[in-house]
Amino acid sequence: MVKFTYESYYQLLKLLDEYHYHICDYADYANYEKAAILRHDVDTSIDKAVELAGIENTYGVHGTYFILLGTDFYNVNSRQSLEKIKVLQKLGGKIGLHFDETKYEIKSSEKMVECILKEKAELESSIESPIHAVSMHRPSKWILEKDIVVPGMINSYSQQFFKTFKYVSDSRRHWREDIRAIICSEEYKYLHILTHAFWYNKEEKSARECILECIKMASKERYLSFFDNIRDLDEFVQEGDLTNL
Repeated sequence: MVKFTYESYYQLLKLLDEYHYHICDYADYANYEKAAILRHDVDTSIDKAVELAGIENTYGVHGTYFILLGTDFYNVNSRQSLEKIKVLQKLGGKIGLHFDETKYEIKSSEKMVECILKEKAELESSIESPIHAVSMHRPSKWILEKDIVVPGMINSYSQQFFKTFKYVSDSRRHWREDIRAIICSEEYKYLHILTHAFWYNKEEKSARECILECIKMASKERYLSFFDNIRDLDEFVQEGDLTNL
C-alpha cells in the first residue's frame, strides 16, 4: 500500500506514468486512451495542499484542489489564504469548490444547485479566477444517490465519474483499496483518485500525529495573528508560552 509521504506520492505519479495514464482534469479526460484525475479535497490546510501541488509540479502534472468556504480551519478571504491559493495556481493546481451541504437547509436538488452556484460566485470573487468544478464535503446518502447537474460546473460526484471511472480514495488516512495494484492491473481505463494532502509528510506519521501537529500549528497561527494585531504583544504573552498549552 502507498505510504503517506511525499516521496511515496511522487512514486505514485511515476507509476501512473509508467502504466501510460495521462494525468488530466475533469474536462479533457475523454481525449486520452487512459486517464487519471487527481482530486484533492482541501479540508483542513491550504499549506499542505501547496506541498502536494509542488510535488505534482516537479513531475510536470497537476491536480484539482477543492477549497471549502465557511470552514473553521482556514479563512479563504484572509490575505494569507489568498496568497497560498495563488501559489497553488502558479504550481499548476486547478481550483474547485468543496461544498458543505450541512451549512444549509437543503431538501431538493434545486436548492442544492442554488447554494452551490452561490458559493461558486463567492469563491470566484475571492480568488479572481473562474471555478468549473465542485466536490461534496462528506456528502449525505441522498447526494450520493442523486446525479445532480449544476449549470456551468462539473460535479465530481456525478455518475459519470463513478461509473465510467474507477474511484479510489485515501479518506481517514486509509486506502480502502490498493491503489498501486489497481494501477498495475491495467484493468481500468479511467481512474478517479482522491487524496487529502493533510495526511502527507516528509516522514510517515500516524493519523494521531498528523492531527496533534495540526492542533499545535493552529495555536502558533493564532499567536501570530495576535502579534499582527496587538502592539507589544510580548507584554502579555510570548511564543514560548505556547509550549505550556
